[in-house]
Amino acid sequence: MNSTWSQRDLPVLDALVRQLDDAAGASFPELRDVTDPTGLDINEVVKAAIALDSAGFLLLSKTAGSPGSWYVKEVSQGARQAVGQWPTAEQVLDSLVRRLDEAADNETDPEQRSRLREAASTAGGAAKGVFVDVLSSVIAKSLGA
Repeated sequence: MNSTWSQRDLPVLDALVRQLDDAAGASFPELRDVTDPTGLDINEVVKAAIALDSAGFLLLSKTAGSPGSWYVKEVSQGARQAVGQWPTAEQVLDSLVRRLDEAADNETDPEQRSRLREAASTAGGAAKGVFVDVLSSVIAKSLGA
């Protein structure tokens, strides 16, 4: 079976997140609303929405009408991270490592430069898993999860 994530599910998720944000709670996007932005037909959008709902990325409300009138009431933190709207712990850590490397490049004191390089190496190397776990916890708490 072929992966549907990049060609179907992610574009549908991205369009739904954008429409929810644009509406700012005034309305909820119906599945038919994302056919044009994604270039997918309604059957593919429905399949994606069902998959995304079962994976916990969104809350799909099914109406008595056609599946095109089904709508999305909310999306999860994971959905916002998947479409790049919110950072993942890995992204935050990668940014920190880049900034430590940049600071080391600009540091004139050899001892301080060495410490900065060591910190970047530690954060991006063997201890990366520990840093990702800590950052995941910090991000979750800051987002109210």
